[in-house]
Amino acid sequence: MATLKIARVEVRCPGELVRHGVLAGVVAAIVLAAEEIVATVLLGGTPGAPFRLIASTVFGPLALSPSYPLAVTVLVGAAIHLTLSVLFGVIFVFIVALFYQLSARAPLLLLYGVLYGLALWELNVLTVLSLLFPGAVPRFSLANQIWNGVIAYAVFYGLVLGAYVVHARPGVVGDWTR
Repeated sequence: MATLKIARVEVRCPGELVRHGVLAGVVAAIVLAAEEIVATVLLGGTPGAPFRLIASTVFGPLALSPSYPLAVTVLVGAAIHLTLSVLFGVIFVFIVALFYQLSARAPLLLLYGVLYGLALWELNVLTVLSLLFPGAVPRFSLANQIWNGVIAYAVFYGLVLGAYVVHARPGVVGDWTR
């Protein structure tokens, strides 16, 4: 008796990949922002602190001051956060598609997301932020780096990207049976 072999068929339609990368980035941005706010409050900060920190990349240390308008820092911080998250979401989906992994098993896609999130944390926070905005780095305590860094990027961003791809399966057009 012959056994059937089933393989998923993938296509790489750039428009579809961009659309799903944007959606994945938006979903992950919302989840990450919520985690950052909760973690910051639990660590003794204010809910606006993550937005002030992001906005300080544009406005400088002035944005970190409580006297600086919170609404401005929230709007600018949220815009920067969302823009970067969408860009990184698109890159993630394209990397997964580049290696024909859109149809990979769910645990593997989730692992890819976690590893991608860790790589982003290292690149964004430990490298780029340290080089471009060295004044912001001393504001990160060890607890902050763990909860708003490693765990936030790996679980609340990367894992969410991986879960989105598992759910949406962009570029997977069907099964091929032989």
